[in-house]
Amino acid sequence: MAVTYVSRIEALEAVGRKIPYVEVVLDLGPGICPQPFIKKPYVHICVEAHRPYLERLKREVAEDPKYVFINSPWEEVISTFPDKSVDTVFALDFIEHLEKADGFRMLREAERVARCQVVIYTPLGFFPQSYDDPDKPDRWGMDGGHWQTHRSGWDLEDFGDEWEFVVCKDYIHLDEDNHPMDQPMGAFWAIRNLGPAREQHYLVMEDVSAWAHFKKTLERGLPQAAFTGLRSAWRKLQRVR
Repeated sequence: MAVTYVSRIEALEAVGRKIPYVEVVLDLGPGICPQPFIKKPYVHICVEAHRPYLERLKREVAEDPKYVFINSPWEEVISTFPDKSVDTVFALDFIEHLEKADGFRMLREAERVARCQVVIYTPLGFFPQSYDDPDKPDRWGMDGGHWQTHRSGWDLEDFGDEWEFVVCKDYIHLDEDNHPMDQPMGAFWAIRNLGPAREQHYLVMEDVSAWAHFKKTLERGLPQAAFTGLRSAWRKLQRVR
């Protein structure tokens, strides 16, 4: 069992170094905060049971076409995925919302469908969070209290020797009402490496202009001298026009 202990400031960067770029991401229960580690995957599948979260997320990403939004409970969706059908499965701030048996089942299913990695984030131990009052807004000021309730607590021993961990002992500073806690609580990321990241097959267009797309393709395929000459000729042509 490989465990890395980090400070709160170092945590996200330390986790990010362990997560390679992949093209197809399955994001379980993202709420309004999709996974932040893999920038611009070719396909980012968000599976969320609470529709208002998906609607808000959809607005915030401005209809970015890489996102696929599925409004359904996680178990109904992941069971339809064939073995090794996505690259990386993320379940960040999610497993603690499941009953313990369901959490273990989610881990098994995530390992089944992932080719490269499974990445989990959760509090270290049980973090009390409940929304018994139906009128009480969740921590995002929305009506998802049922989905935000914590139903299980997790420790490193719940995983296994195949997993590696990044642990921060004072990562959580706010309680369920976003008030400062008297004593910060720990959290950890559990990472299961299943295979190497595949060679990139798709070019994700950051700039939708035809020249930007063509330029990136040429940069990858042409010798530097040839590309520089072609770029110079293109600029001269633009000036003439």
